[in-house]
Order: sequence, then C-alpha cells, then structure tokens
Amino acid sequence: MLRQLHWIDEAGAASALRTALKEWGYDPVDELGDGPAIIVATRPDMALLPDQAREAVWWVEDATPEEASEVLARRPGWVLRRSEDFTPVREALERLRQRDLGEEGWLRRMLQQASLDELLRLLMTRAMELSHAEGGAIWVRREDLFYQRAGDGSFPEAPLPRREAMQLVEKGEAWLLGAREQMGLLRLRHPKGAPDHFLSWTRMAEPLLVNAWRLEESRLLSFKDDLTVAQNRRCLEVELPRLVRHAAVAGESLCLIFFDVDDLKALNTVHGHMAGSLVLQSVAGGAQRICRAHDRLYRYGGDEFCILMPRTTPGGALKFGQRLLQVIAGAPLLLEGEWVPISLSVGIAAYPDHAVGAESLLKAADQALMRAKAEGKHRVVMAE
Repeated sequence: MLRQLHWIDEAGAASALRTALKEWGYDPVDELGDGPAIIVATRPDMALLPDQAREAVWWVEDATPEEASEVLARRPGWVLRRSEDFTPVREALERLRQRDLGEEGWLRRMLQQASLDELLRLLMTRAMELSHAEGGAIWVRREDLFYQRAGDGSFPEAPLPRREAMQLVEKGEAWLLGAREQMGLLRLRHPKGAPDHFLSWTRMAEPLLVNAWRLEESRLLSFKDDLTVAQNRRCLEVELPRLVRHAAVAGESLCLIFFDVDDLKALNTVHGHMAGSLVLQSVAGGAQRICRAHDRLYRYGGDEFCILMPRTTPGGALKFGQRLLQVIAGAPLLLEGEWVPISLSVGIAAYPDHAVGAESLLKAADQALMRAKAEGKHRVVMAE
C-alpha cells in the first residue's frame, strides 16, 4: 500500500520529484491529511505549513539556519536545498517513517551547506532557546584572541585574550566550542538548567563547525597582507561586492573608510624604508585594535588602508574615523632614538548614502580621502 503524503508545490516546478516519490512507494496528493507533508518552495515559510501535517520535508531553493529553525520548531522534519539528486529527500522520508530524527537530526543536511557565520548564529539561537537565556554571544579564536562573531548585544564586543577566555570557562561562565582546537567560546546571559541540556545537541554540529572554521582560516591565509595584520586587496575585492549585496537585501548601511599615512615618503627619506615598514605595522595594529568583531581591515596598497564597517551609519563611521586619528597620533614610534608622531588622513563613504554599488563606494571613499589630503591632512572627510 502506498504511503500518502500531503504534496504542496508553491512554484509548480517539481514534477520530477513527484514522479520519484511515486517510484519509491509514496502517494503525493494535494488533499489535506494528517501524514507528512512535502513542501516545495523558494524558502521555508510558515504560511505554507498545514496545521494537519505531523511532519514536513521542505525542499527549497535556499534557507538560512534561522528560517529552518523556525519551521522545524513547529513541526519535526527536514529542510533540504534543491538539487538534481533526490536521494536526500528519500532518506529524510525514511527517517520520518522510522521516527528517527536523532539529536536535532534535521540539522544534518542543513548544516553541511552552511557557512561559519550561519552555523554560529544557529548555535547561539538554539542554545538560547534550550537554556531560556536572556541573551548570548559566540566568539571565534584567531591566533590568541577571541573575536565576537554572533551576539545580541548582551556582552561587550571587545576581543577576549585567550587567557581571559579560559578563565571564563573555568568559572563556568562560558563554554568552549571545538574544545581541542579552542576555536570558539559560547556565553549565555542567565541560562536556566544544567549546561548538558542546552549543549549536548551541539556535539553533532561541532565537526561541521570546526571544518568551517578551518576552511575560513586557510582562506584568510591566502588573503593576508605579507607585512601587517590586515587582509590584502584581493580579499577586499572578493568581500566588498558580497557585503554590498547583503546590505542591500537587509536594508542596512555599509561604510567604507579609506586612510593613509601622511608624509610617509619623507619619513622613509629620513629614517629609511625599514622605518616605513614599522610605521605601517604600527598603524595597522592600532586600527585593528579598535575595530569591532565584524569590521574588516585591509591594506589596499602602499601606505593606504581601508576598513569595511557593516551595519554602520555614516555618523558612526565618522566617530570611528576621529577615534582612529586620536589612537594613531597618541602612539608615536621610537625611530633611531627619536619619538616620531604618526598622522593619518581619512576619507569615508557609505552605501547607499554615497554609492549605488561596490565600485562607486570605493571611488567615493577614495575621493573623500583625496579631499582630506588637499584640505591639510590629519583630518576626517565624509563623501558628498
């Protein structure tokens, strides 16, 4: 006897999947029923989920972990991204038939295709749900510092030295993710219940989390500037268009700060090119220390650097630029027995205020920097 499925095809574009279901011994019907639902859609949407369905297999073009978590919190099942291979759908239906969801089993396929940031957001969301915490954040380690990559504002965004992070773990105020590599740190605000209750399910996702982290680390090495702590220009050219697209979809502001060292050529003439390299390293280090976890520092070329600031208004970027001037000016370098002050010029542009895309944002920020140089240097200028 064929097992009946409630078939919902939002786009009417999955006839091949419907045929495959029949070949596997299922009967996909359009009538409402109390059995599992097969939902073909662009994205998971609660409005498509029938009240009668006990379980659901979503076959979608794309889905964020948050979207998957929302629909599967209402009905057990799976969220699968569409492909020409229907095997994952068959496996999901078989697991439903056997009532085998495992520990958050629906995550297995979903997480295999998630980025590190998507994984972190999902881990934090689920930990907060299970612990009934009032807030949370996750830090990811890079060298000896942990940088906050996911959070709701419950904890300061400042980087945590590894020793401080380990002290929090010892006190039971934080939990390590990927403990062997010490790749991440989870903190929850006023969690309720035993930690094993809200952490045990993460063990299934942890190998995927560590793999995503290692992949990101290896990619960052190829995008790393040879001299400073900054990323290189190639990295900016890859990331800027993606961040502009994200800002456009989310309706957020994205700011780009361009800055360079005033009179570096003269400094090289007096103290030598080795001194110039020390200046660039000092400037990049000072800028990195005041960047937030999600800001990105790049060396654009020569003595020119830039910082991408997602979810930042022009006013916020202006305050950052002014602080950057103060931080660098307040840290002179000792060169050949002489304390040498360092001065910067800064130009700022924002999407969508001053640009319509990545290329025009670069141009607007660069022009603002040129104005800062022309108006006397050691100043911050906003694009017009």
